[in-house]
Amino acid sequence: MDRQERREADQVVRYGTSRTIIVVAVGLIVALVIGGVWWGVRVATSDVKGAGDAQIKINEADNRINAQETFEAMYQQIKTYDKNLDQAAADKAEHPGDPLFATNYSGLVKTCNDAVFQYNAEARKVSRAKWRDPELPYEIDTTDIRFDCKETPK
Repeated sequence: MDRQERREADQVVRYGTSRTIIVVAVGLIVALVIGGVWWGVRVATSDVKGAGDAQIKINEADNRINAQETFEAMYQQIKTYDKNLDQAAADKAEHPGDPLFATNYSGLVKTCNDAVFQYNAEARKVSRAKWRDPELPYEIDTTDIRFDCKETPK
């Protein structure tokens, strides 16, 4: 192969290499642009998609059943705690100065208050409040003597 043929062969190789680099670069740019557009569409529609996904989750049968069972169980537990406070108060009165009965009473008051606040927090959750039994209160009113987490006045 003489010098001229070698130059022509080198020129063909250089041309092919340059062309390959250009094709790869254009392909990369196109992929980045398509990816950017896809990301932009997802961002632009994320609010609607998120709201739709939330509705699907809220309306699932498991969520409905769980919410109804949870509210009912919590409501009954609060009634039980408040009722038990009467006995704990009586025990505390029968044993003045005994730290065991004072601690039991105090602990039961705190547990009752915690249960009330948990019920009220669940009642405000988007995914749960919709499925609360209509016969149950929207929120537990802590001024109502049935749920005030204090002993019942005699």
